[in-house]
Amino acid sequence: MDFLRGMRDKLSKYVNVDSEICIEMSIDGSSVYDFCCFGVDKSGRLSDDRYMIFYNQASSPDHEINLAAGNNASKFYINLSKLPLEIDKLVFTASIDGNSTMGEISKHNFCLSQNNHIQISMELSGSDFKTEKAIISVEIYRKDEWRIAAVANGFNGGLSALLASFGGTEVLSDAPGNESVSPNQSDRAGSAAGYGTSEEILTQKVMGKISLSKDKVNLEKHVVNLSKCIVSLSKKSGIDLGSARAKVVVVLDYSGSMSRLYSNGTVQHTISRLVPLGLTFDDNGSIDVYLFQNDYRKIADLNLSNYENYVTGVVEASGYSMGGTSYAPVLRAIIEGSSYKQGGFLGFNRKTVTIESIVDDGDATFILFITDGENADKDETNKIIKKSSGMNVFIQFIGIGKQRFKYLEKLDDMPGRRRDNTGFSKMEDLDKADDNELYTNVLGQFSRWLKGMQ
Repeated sequence: MDFLRGMRDKLSKYVNVDSEICIEMSIDGSSVYDFCCFGVDKSGRLSDDRYMIFYNQASSPDHEINLAAGNNASKFYINLSKLPLEIDKLVFTASIDGNSTMGEISKHNFCLSQNNHIQISMELSGSDFKTEKAIISVEIYRKDEWRIAAVANGFNGGLSALLASFGGTEVLSDAPGNESVSPNQSDRAGSAAGYGTSEEILTQKVMGKISLSKDKVNLEKHVVNLSKCIVSLSKKSGIDLGSARAKVVVVLDYSGSMSRLYSNGTVQHTISRLVPLGLTFDDNGSIDVYLFQNDYRKIADLNLSNYENYVTGVVEASGYSMGGTSYAPVLRAIIEGSSYKQGGFLGFNRKTVTIESIVDDGDATFILFITDGENADKDETNKIIKKSSGMNVFIQFIGIGKQRFKYLEKLDDMPGRRRDNTGFSKMEDLDKADDNELYTNVLGQFSRWLKGMQ
């Protein structure tokens, strides 16, 4: 099976996950390339440094992973069934030992085989990258069962920066000119305090996912400010928010009263500032987006390829019309799944669009719900919020404008919930709010909810 960037699938469709598999990686290029397998925990951290398998540490503790290194190529022999439960994901990377960039390589090959038969392969070329020093190639991860994802993303730093992004640091040898990268205790002193991820590491990790220089310029300030906010909230809540993983969903009010905020650029400005949330918390680096009025529409995900002109290029191009204000239909679609009719002429040849539920028992779902008005369907909204209170989902409502939001202000007192899974913040003027105010309002109650999940 030829995999392309972004593809995911169950590993059991291709191999027997209880038997040994082989991961082979190679790069054709003019430099020296290092290959590494990071075995990380559910928070994405290298909490056991013995599961960083690279040229300086070729086997894991019980030989569940063994490395055979070659000339700009490596083979990892892996027994998934023998890995401890603490190892939630294997991340396979390639990095440059030198001054070249991944944009200069001829090709990067990845293949997964079993019993000498190739079952999954992927080929990338230098045109897939720019000035990055490393590639996060493929991930094998647990989600009910072992799955595989073709990440195929560039990473700006080299091996030491990759290590830092997973919570470790670079250790230098005492001999001059003989520096090497090796894992330390994965910043365990900081992790023990509950907020070990530093602003610098968070910033570096997120910026490493951004390839184009224009995006770096546009987003770096917001990434830095988000990292500062995350560290601050982590200290207050006692949970390492920077290591949290969540599927980020943004729900945007598309009622008639919002028209001015779309036309004057307020919504576009806010959307650009939300991009780092997806890069920080969501494994795929993108954000699911829904518009709502009396009903809803699922539109294209917000990501690095479309954020600059998202309102004109995606929202307005969707053909969706403004209407009233009902919360329940869009919440039900995200939490339970739903469907709606779309297209057609004068009611003919309309097609049914089915929306699958996003909420599951894997990563938490974090819904950021932005509205400027009270809803007309309070009873139905109460029902779906109460039902979701036993699920792995948190809903943060942001009320904008001069509306009183009596319904949202009383959410904390809603009876009949297994646990409080909603938050509400009022922000009268989104455009005037600085990054710290925006990110604190977005994430403050979410961090406390995560703390309660421990």
